[in-house]
Amino acid sequence: MEVTLRNITPEDAPMVAQIYAHYIRHTVATFHETPKSVDGYLQQIKELSAVYPFLVAEADGRFLGFANAEPFRPQSGYRYTAELTIYLHPDAPKHSGIGRKLYSALLTQLKELHYVNVLACISGENESSIAFHRSFGFEEMAVFPKVAYKHDRWLDAVWMRKTLLSTEHSPEEPMRVNI
Repeated sequence: MEVTLRNITPEDAPMVAQIYAHYIRHTVATFHETPKSVDGYLQQIKELSAVYPFLVAEADGRFLGFANAEPFRPQSGYRYTAELTIYLHPDAPKHSGIGRKLYSALLTQLKELHYVNVLACISGENESSIAFHRSFGFEEMAVFPKVAYKHDRWLDAVWMRKTLLSTEHSPEEPMRVNI
């Protein structure tokens, strides 16, 4: 299977909505409890992809998943830090390198755009995602015990960070994807 990556397009909104709705309804991989409409995802895609990398993985014309960056916090001092998201189609082949390929490309683009830090917030129950992030050099920075409630149980939020560029000097301003 030849996996290719490309930038997301507005036409991908229905697939993003479908994949993310699966994780909302059936897992604790996200702390969201209610899926957005396709139009809601379309708006999110337009806003995020104008500034941050937002990638899609495909093989044989099949949408396999997506990974994107988004703002960590709204205050301007956080502009050098991005929060990451990755979701694969529930039927995508397991342990096939799709997620690794998506994340590698996303991290490379963020570094080229002058982002210094990237963060991921992961459910404490999602041990495979924690291990996946560790394999990319992310370090656990904080655990907030029992701060989310979903599917009738309390969940820990594990925050992980990877530093992409030196923090020894003043950073260059991050660039937008679409200038």
